[in-house]
Amino acid sequence: MTAFPFRSALKTLALGATLLGMAEAATSVTTTSLNLRRTPGGAVVAVIPANTLLITACDGAWCRTTYRGRGGYVGRAYLKAVTRSAPLNSASSGAYSRFYASCTAMRRAGAAPARLGTPGYRVGLDRNGNGWACDQTER
Repeated sequence: MTAFPFRSALKTLALGATLLGMAEAATSVTTTSLNLRRTPGGAVVAVIPANTLLITACDGAWCRTTYRGRGGYVGRAYLKAVTRSAPLNSASSGAYSRFYASCTAMRRAGAAPARLGTPGYRVGLDRNGNGWACDQTER
């Protein structure tokens, strides 16, 4: 895989985590090509290829996700979990994600490096697209 698709995938994952707005999220891979639907069981808005990495938030048989900037739902039966669900910080829970304006600010707070999916991580601080914001290679 080249650097560009990897960076694009990371940006999509980060955007997906932001847009989900649900209490929990996990990373999943599609096991087959599947339909992205506007609502659970609703109209198809896109087809997601097999072996696509997605950020998902599931409730019952349906999972909320984003694909190429489109939000929607996919059938949980067609996903293979890559990571377990982990709580996301949200306004409804009373906790907010940590935001660092720069790697310098993140280092001062003692939070660097931050891995994709952890508080403080954002694509803008992961210049080399390796899944770690403000790591040693990003000075």
